[in-house]
Amino acid sequence: MSSSFRPSWKLLSSLLMLSFVPVVAGVVRLSSLSGSSGVTPENARFMAMPAPVVLHIVCASLFCVLGALQFDSALRQRFPRLHRIAGRVAAPCGIVAALTGLWMTVAYAIPAELQGPLLYGVRMVVGLAMTLAVVVSVRAVLQRRITQHKAWMVRAYALGQGAGTQVLILLPVTLMAGAPTFIFRDVLMASAWGLNVAFAEWVIRRRLPSI
Repeated sequence: MSSSFRPSWKLLSSLLMLSFVPVVAGVVRLSSLSGSSGVTPENARFMAMPAPVVLHIVCASLFCVLGALQFDSALRQRFPRLHRIAGRVAAPCGIVAALTGLWMTVAYAIPAELQGPLLYGVRMVVGLAMTLAVVVSVRAVLQRRITQHKAWMVRAYALGQGAGTQVLILLPVTLMAGAPTFIFRDVLMASAWGLNVAFAEWVIRRRLPSI
């Protein structure tokens, strides 16, 4: 491989790995909605109104996977046209993922042990903030303000990757003490977005020129 094309495999593989479990979980959820497993207490709300969850899974998965590729500077330089095409898919997918997240938060009757007032509020803020971040990022690139474009897309991607970080946080807790519920679960779920946002701001301030 030439010295002019060295993809940042560590960054790319890390982001793809972070996307892996939520994407697989989404595929499993879509399979359950196909009707093969019937209606269960866990999927009843999704079966009654499948549109938002289907759109959310498909668009969030595309946003996370395509977004990982967008952050590799070597790939951008080697394949600029591919970067633009992928961006034109990823950006609307990010907006749809955020808006359907809001839709599900408001429309679905989610049990209290899975979502209390704290998590409800955080999900609303995240959905609105992610939508805004993608819109500002797209506006910036259309105006050739590339630094601002990168910064806002980093923020949007950090919010969109909340599910991946939630898996990393909830999995060890579940293995050690069982599945968390009520306020404990709300705090853990919310902390994933908090960590992602904090990391995104660190990247923007310290490493933005390299991505």
